[in-house]
Amino acid sequence: MLTLGERIKHIRDSILKINQASFADMLGFSRIATISDYEKNKRNPDISTLCKIADLSSVSVDWLLTGRGEIFSSDAARSMPPLKETGGPLYFEEHTTVEVYSMAGSGRPAEFPKGEPVGVISIPKRDSMEGIVAVRVEGEGMSPNILDGATVGINTKDRHLISGKLYAVWLDYEGVTIKRVFVYPDRIVLKPDNPTFPETAVPTANIGAEFIIGRVKWVFQRH
Repeated sequence: MLTLGERIKHIRDSILKINQASFADMLGFSRIATISDYEKNKRNPDISTLCKIADLSSVSVDWLLTGRGEIFSSDAARSMPPLKETGGPLYFEEHTTVEVYSMAGSGRPAEFPKGEPVGVISIPKRDSMEGIVAVRVEGEGMSPNILDGATVGINTKDRHLISGKLYAVWLDYEGVTIKRVFVYPDRIVLKPDNPTFPETAVPTANIGAEFIIGRVKWVFQRH
């Protein structure tokens, strides 16, 4: 039977398919060595960390703790939306990991995203379409719908404006920001969902090719 450390390594290496640095980031650890210690059985995670590992990978807490029973949680499987039904068993949606970039200092649209990834996130494969860039939101401007620290998927290939939808836009004085866009004949109005933040009106004549970076397609966050 695998040891606890070997089971943690199996989750990181074979299920999440990420390195120790990315796994440490997902768990909120500043030291990568903590993951190495876990996997080498030099120390054991506390129960809250074990539950977080199980939650991130959709494995059974019982299997993670003891090595017995089914690897994947039946509750997690039931919560996953079916991909298709063929008249037989349901085929559940596959997940994949994508790199997450910081919205701060992400560069102008031509070089978006700029810099090194700040983490990874596991998402349904259907949400990792070509052109999607995952970025971490900073600030409270879009709360309560998008919280500080949430990860949003921006489709950089979808720049067609539809009033009321969420887009990543470029503002010279702010950089990359997420706003709800409203289209008028003479202007574009950018509205934050947080009513304590001001809206911004941009004259149509001042809008260049770099203004719209892409449409927000999905949001992952914990309330």
